[in-house]
Amino acid sequence: MRKVLFIDYDDTLHDTNGKFTAEFHGIYGLSSDKILESYLHVHLNIVHPNHPEMHDDFFFHQKLLCDYLAVPYVEEEARSIARKFEEVHQGRWLNPSFFPDTFPFLDIVHKESVLCLTTGDYAEEKAESLEKAAGKKYFRYAFDHTHLGIKGEDQYFINALMSTNTLAHNAVVIGDSLEQDISTGKKAGITTIWLNRRQLAREHSSPTPDFEANDLFEVLRILRLLKK
Repeated sequence: MRKVLFIDYDDTLHDTNGKFTAEFHGIYGLSSDKILESYLHVHLNIVHPNHPEMHDDFFFHQKLLCDYLAVPYVEEEARSIARKFEEVHQGRWLNPSFFPDTFPFLDIVHKESVLCLTTGDYAEEKAESLEKAAGKKYFRYAFDHTHLGIKGEDQYFINALMSTNTLAHNAVVIGDSLEQDISTGKKAGITTIWLNRRQLAREHSSPTPDFEANDLFEVLRILRLLKK
């Protein structure tokens, strides 16, 4: 039976962090990593559970971001930063920056496995952008919060299994986030591969992946081992 691969998009197939680094370094005197980390906290832990109708309102996010960072809120500045966030988000599929190993990896695994893009938002746009760049179709499914619920919540990959009629032992989660990909994948009983492109040190309290890889070529080698 072919394995079902649940593959993340941002910072797994697409260099989203690189786009944030280029646009947000130095805002409020903070690093781009801190801005991205704070934005994701606001988006996932405040907007999603409490204001789901504001999911795509970047100006609303920016107001909450100022509160979270305890920085002065200046409307003109906030609107400018909100526009930058919107441009970066749309750039993930309108002007994408895929990693060099993305297409070689997908070219191989899509012939051997059922591929599912499992992302937080805009799954169809991301899948279409990637497949347009490649000139071929890779994904059987493209899932986001509208299909599976909020990524990072326990039910996300349980819903992914149900939506693909897949048993956990026949699936693999591949992603860069220990919290959104690895932790929730493991809770669903799925084998997990943490793609640690930046070779970050895993904190003791962080979830432990079944496997760790530095790039998608290493992920491919792990998938080969899982077949044996």
